[in-house]
Amino acid sequence: MPAAMQVLAIVVLAPLVQGAMKRLRARLQEKPGPPILQPYRDLAKLWTKEAVLPEGVSIIALCAPGVSLGVALTFAAALPFVDRSAGSIVDIVALAFLLGLGRFVLALAALDMRSAFTGMAASREMTFASLVEPALLIALLGGAALGRGTSFASLHGVPFGLAGALAFGAFFLLLLAETARVPIDNQETHYELTMIHEGLLLEYAGWQLAMLQAAAYVRQLCFLLLAAILLPGGFNPWAAVVWIVVLAGSISVVETAFAKLRLFEIPQLLVTALLLAVTSIGLRLLGVPV
Repeated sequence: MPAAMQVLAIVVLAPLVQGAMKRLRARLQEKPGPPILQPYRDLAKLWTKEAVLPEGVSIIALCAPGVSLGVALTFAAALPFVDRSAGSIVDIVALAFLLGLGRFVLALAALDMRSAFTGMAASREMTFASLVEPALLIALLGGAALGRGTSFASLHGVPFGLAGALAFGAFFLLLLAETARVPIDNQETHYELTMIHEGLLLEYAGWQLAMLQAAAYVRQLCFLLLAAILLPGGFNPWAAVVWIVVLAGSISVVETAFAKLRLFEIPQLLVTALLLAVTSIGLRLLGVPV
């Protein structure tokens, strides 16, 4: 029951977080911006429309929205906030594989669409995933004290210190990649030649697109919660709310201050995240106290 309440709260609040971040980004750029509740209206409108797919697609394209939403809901249920016992059950490595499953199914569905643009987006997504996924796993393990296991419980009560700061720095860069944010990706653009995550969804419409958009909103809020866990006091739900507000504001500031990177420059940023994560592990091994 607590896990169900947590999932419900994340599903309900995820579009609100998306709307608040879009509004804040627009305000920082001196634009009026959309209403904060606009994501709810968009989802409601899409749910009432018919889903249309290209002729000849396989069952993979039909199942991908459901799998993507299912992965996002499982991600939401795995976070140890309302149900603290989940922290000792959920394994960080298993969570990384779960997120990889959602990415793989979306990329496979994009290839199944037989569109050049979705194919290019799938190629970019999997290329960058080869750097994002190991860095994500190492960053989460670097935030824990070695020898305490690979569950979320191993992150609790660990001094933040220099190793924790480096692990969080790596995770913040990965957060920008996983949530399709500038300077790595841009949710506001519809230029097919540069789109990464949004390019995977080009051929979807109606209620299927609503499922994919809802999954993206839920994943974004879950990654913000996961980032909060790596910060001091992040396991406390109220402290996590404060950290989410700070992180959402920081992401909006980054999106305003930086331009989108060229595609061949994105791997350099992701490798930087990987190096920070590996360094945090090295500091844990050396027993650096700060």
